[in-house]
Amino acid sequence: MEALEKIDMPRLVSEITGHEDLTLLTAMMKKNDFFGFPAYVAKENGKVVGIAVIQEGYYPAFTKVWCLEVAKHYQKMGIGRKIMKMVMSEHRAIKLVAKRDAFGFYEKMGFVFVNEPHPKSNVCYMVKVATD
Repeated sequence: MEALEKIDMPRLVSEITGHEDLTLLTAMMKKNDFFGFPAYVAKENGKVVGIAVIQEGYYPAFTKVWCLEVAKHYQKMGIGRKIMKMVMSEHRAIKLVAKRDAFGFYEKMGFVFVNEPHPKSNVCYMVKVATD
């Protein structure tokens, strides 16, 4: 990974170099308008290989993470952790919806469960509030 930076989301996912490898982001942008939302991206050779799209004030006092995704060939390299650390350094209270297979990742980052996972979808709200 060569760069980690904060950007404003473009109007179209096709404006993100590397979007072809970000299937969750592509699917979410078909249903949601993230234009202008802050996003934290990891780049390799000028291509976005990881992204977290956030929204400040979605929940009172919390920043919502709409999407955290690392391209398949770049997973298990610590990129998602680096992106989330950058998000957490700028936002003291974060809320997100996590899939069951990501619970462990978020727990290691200090997030806690708000409720029990939904029995059909296996997703759960998780939060992290900075204590320092």
